[in-house]
Amino acid sequence: MKSFLSYLNHTADRLPDKLAFSDGETGLTFRELRRAAANVGACLTGSGAKAEPVGVLMERSAYEIAAFLGVLEAGCFYVPLDEQMPRERLDRIVRTVNPRFILTDQRNLTAAEGLCPAAEHLIYSRAAAFPGPDRLREESAEDALAYVVFTSGSTGEPKGVSIRESSLLDYAATLPEALGFDESLIFGIQSPLYFDAWLKELLGVVVKGGTAYLLPRELFVNPVSLIEYINERKINALCWVASAFSLVSRLRTFYAVVPEHLKLMCFGSEVFPVKQLTAWQKACPDARIFQLYGATECTGMSFYHSVVGPQAPDRPVPVGKPFPGTKLYLLDDEGRLADEGEIVIGGPCVMAGYYKDPVRTAAALIPDPADPGSGALCYRTGDIGRLDENGDLIFIGRRDQQIKHMGHRVELGEIEAAALSLKGVHEAVCMYVADRQRIDLFYTGPAQPWDLVVGLKVKLPGYMTPNRTEQRAELPHLPNGKIDRRAIEQKEYGK
Repeated sequence: MKSFLSYLNHTADRLPDKLAFSDGETGLTFRELRRAAANVGACLTGSGAKAEPVGVLMERSAYEIAAFLGVLEAGCFYVPLDEQMPRERLDRIVRTVNPRFILTDQRNLTAAEGLCPAAEHLIYSRAAAFPGPDRLREESAEDALAYVVFTSGSTGEPKGVSIRESSLLDYAATLPEALGFDESLIFGIQSPLYFDAWLKELLGVVVKGGTAYLLPRELFVNPVSLIEYINERKINALCWVASAFSLVSRLRTFYAVVPEHLKLMCFGSEVFPVKQLTAWQKACPDARIFQLYGATECTGMSFYHSVVGPQAPDRPVPVGKPFPGTKLYLLDDEGRLADEGEIVIGGPCVMAGYYKDPVRTAAALIPDPADPGSGALCYRTGDIGRLDENGDLIFIGRRDQQIKHMGHRVELGEIEAAALSLKGVHEAVCMYVADRQRIDLFYTGPAQPWDLVVGLKVKLPGYMTPNRTEQRAELPHLPNGKIDRRAIEQKEYGK
């Protein structure tokens, strides 16, 4: 099977001295990126790594991306860890994966040693100087994994989504072509590297020869400075979550400054309010705009729709049609094909499963509804959708309590589980106020709201911490003993 790294070989041959990735201060050309990946791979192989998970705990930088690619060069699969993750979440991930090797940098070495003392800790700067081959491997083992990224889990345990290299290759062959990527694009990466959202920019760089800057996190609290930074570096392609775009336009940034070079906008993961979308269209009239839709379990985005002209405020923007080779099914509650129902995705994009979690894997993956005897599996997204008159998919909402918040998929049950683990909390329930993009937490017990705020910041990433925390004397219950969410909606929000 072809290796994903063969794309980097081709691009480095063609554009050796062009900047590939940068954080604005340090960066790697394609020649340097290939050399670093080859050396890291050789270091891992020389250390005995073989077809196994390798943790990567580094600062968000071009070097971290080189480390990921170096893991692939060694024939292993990377597991991104991040200094911004709460320690408890990191501990859960490491317990699940149990890596023998962790790639880290000097700043994170102590944290890596404390996190997984039994692992061999390889310093990136030394690994990148280890003598490796001139070219990266062109072939990959069949069914080899490329990475495992962890998403929110309803039981409080994160789920490790295992993606094959063949799925990454399928993504590389479809998304850049569908969205018209080319080497003229300069991307601004918004997302953390421990999610899969940044794979769009990875493909734009490695496959098509573009350039990408990792946008500093702190700029997103000052949108004017963010747009000025984008203009200074002539960034012309933004593949962000809808809430990041909305944040910029909602704060009237465009009265002070507009993106001067923007050629391409891609948004997904959340509903983009039409008012904010319109503001971007007016500020960047020459930009091509795409709505995307997909799931981490399907290697990122699987559907795309070109947004052209004014959008009706009372009509949702379609998430569009599937990429070539991707299958779409809509199933009713009985699992029958329907005009409206749960969105089920099939094709080479579908994950191998949840890492070391066969029970949840069996619940998420089902036989292909159109050909159940083929052995092919499809992913149940838990989203509800329908097709419009043009055959485009319309996203309706979540089937369960899983939400999209601040660009990330969040299961409210994980927040509830974290709250219940705190001293003085008897019961807890989370509600999502979609029109305000707010997570509310209601609980019973003697703990004070501030105790929960502090405690949850230790246990959860920032995007999962509730925006509102309220103590209640009691919570309503259904006859079966479960908390009555509908009654809470009626009482708290008048729904």
